[in-house]
Amino acid sequence: MSTLLQKYQYNILNKPIRTFAMQSSFMMTLGDVISQQLVEKKGWEHDVSRSLRMTIYGATIGGPVIGTWFGFINRAVTIQNKWAATIVKVGIDQAFFSPTILAVFMGGISMLEGRTLVETKEKFQKGYFNGLMNSYCYWPFVNLFTFALIPVHYRPIVNSCFGIAWNTYLSHLNQVSLQALKLSQPTLIPSTNKI
Repeated sequence: MSTLLQKYQYNILNKPIRTFAMQSSFMMTLGDVISQQLVEKKGWEHDVSRSLRMTIYGATIGGPVIGTWFGFINRAVTIQNKWAATIVKVGIDQAFFSPTILAVFMGGISMLEGRTLVETKEKFQKGYFNGLMNSYCYWPFVNLFTFALIPVHYRPIVNSCFGIAWNTYLSHLNQVSLQALKLSQPTLIPSTNKI
């Protein structure tokens, strides 16, 4: 275990974007598999292309953006009192980053699904607000813990671990939004097997 931790430390310090991408793609894929198997109980009807979309999103957007955000917010908030700094970081994160990254997720996944702008807008209308409100019930508490107690170079991996539950939820939210879209406009969505 010590060797694995040393390799992680080396990679997070020397190759951070690649490391963020790899850990996020794994955690997002795991969240989708949990969503499909434990929440939706798909069994052998597992949608592999859906899991692949989560992998691609995590590797190309989720991991690099979230990892970079942690570095930015750590440098931007220079308050010396640890708890005051933590509260400010969580406040900034929730006011600016949470709404943005959820929108980027919903838009990015919609693009990977091959959705039109009309379909993507409809999906936002059906799922964004609910997702954001649930985000506000989960991430502030995770980030209080992370910003206060976890060294900055370990924050992305710790948040990725908490993110497994969140990614399970996001995957399920995306599917619920798609189902609502199919019911309201059945001719708009022929297939989600673009990727």
